[in-house]
Amino acid sequence: MMIRILFLMLALGPMSASLHAGWFDSITSYFRSAPPATPPKIRILVVHDKQGVVLEVKGKYKIFDPHSGEHMTTRFVGKRKFIQAVHDGLKWGEEFPGLHQLMIVPDERTTTTIVDGIEYRGPIYVYDIGGTISIINELYIEDYLSSTLAQKYTEESQTELLNAVAIAARTAAYYAVENPKSQYWSVDARQVGYQGSAVVDNASMMENAIRETRYMIMSNAAPGEDQINAFPAEWNRGNQGYGTGQQVVSRITLADAATLAQKGDHAAQILAKAFPGVKIELIHYKK
Repeated sequence: MMIRILFLMLALGPMSASLHAGWFDSITSYFRSAPPATPPKIRILVVHDKQGVVLEVKGKYKIFDPHSGEHMTTRFVGKRKFIQAVHDGLKWGEEFPGLHQLMIVPDERTTTTIVDGIEYRGPIYVYDIGGTISIINELYIEDYLSSTLAQKYTEESQTELLNAVAIAARTAAYYAVENPKSQYWSVDARQVGYQGSAVVDNASMMENAIRETRYMIMSNAAPGEDQINAFPAEWNRGNQGYGTGQQVVSRITLADAATLAQKGDHAAQILAKAFPGVKIELIHYKK
């Protein structure tokens, strides 16, 4: 993995002066910066404004009050019940008087939660907002990428194209976390194509690209700034201009990027042409 990172960092050098400047600092910061304690996560709105949903946890789990952080209970077997807002709180088989929010945390990595037929990994937040239910799924950004990109790139493609796609998607995800849509969630599942964890194919070329580029994002921080600045990267698919709203749309189309990959360009070269002036940074954490 480290060899791959060094390769991509070094590859930025010939592309432009702005890309060349700071690549060594980016690598050395990997060793001297104080990393976060856990891998970054993202919160996704998966249910919005419903009267209730069927919610099933398949395994051991804990329930917390996300507002206070208080541990409410631990359950050693799964549960499948309709969850809804009642007059004085939430009801999920049993009632939780006075509680209008619950956080359901799987106790094991293999434990999944099914919400209206869609399977999710990671904690689930349930909120009673004015008598209707909204549900948020929290998971690691790397797992989020596996789920969303698996839907968009199901056919075989050039390895370096998929590596570039993974880095750009990760960049947009980090931006969303830093600039959430609300205080409760960062992205809407309907808008980003998130359909839970069951769609992931661990043997796919896209999944391999996500692993190859793990924790790598693009930064468009100004020269001299000692920070990583993610941005809402979006690929130009040939039917739009260079910017739509807050999105930073690539200067080349996704088809152009595929052609570059076929000609032998690697991911860093493709990204340098797609998003001029950026550099690749590594997000790291304590293991």
